Amino acid sequence: MKKKITPKLILQNLDAIITGVTLTLCVILVNLNVIMRYILNAPLQWSEEVVTSLFVWTVFIGSAYAYRKHSHLGVDIVVNMMHGRTKAVVRDVMAFVELLVLIMLTVISAQYVYNLIYVRGVFKPAVTDVLRIPKAYTGIAVPLGFGVSTLYSIYFLLTERFHIIKVKKKPEEDEGYQVEGGNY
Repeated sequence: MKKKITPKLILQNLDAIITGVTLTLCVILVNLNVIMRYILNAPLQWSEEVVTSLFVWTVFIGSAYAYRKHSHLGVDIVVNMMHGRTKAVVRDVMAFVELLVLIMLTVISAQYVYNLIYVRGVFKPAVTDVLRIPKAYTGIAVPLGFGVSTLYSIYFLLTERFHIIKVKKKPEEDEGYQVEGGNY
């Protein structure tokens, strides 16, 4: 069954859309530059800056998307050998540690973007070498990606770990097959 594209659906999948668009643009620009450089002998001087920026957006927003889909690689051999209450406690502790790390990374990356815009408290945005556009346009993807992952982490804690918020899952949303330790 084909889903109707609605503003709500777009907003719910904005991380996937941004990741798909930026990755597609990266591939197009890299291939275009190869053609321009080796066939027409006229490389696009600006393409490296643009592709690098797009790739940063792809990686960090894509990471948040992967987090939402529970697609990040996890090594849980030791946890899977545990049983009962011990296993649940370890998973809860790890979920809180994960949340704290995401909060820390969000704050540090936001400070990094601030430093791209302000030098010793004075507004002086750092700019790229060729296009002279503010580096903050690229850097903002880092705290956005970590921030969205932090929000997902809080959501998962409230819904999946502690069941504070009840979420009714539709049958078509059940992706993958169930394996001990999670969906794959």
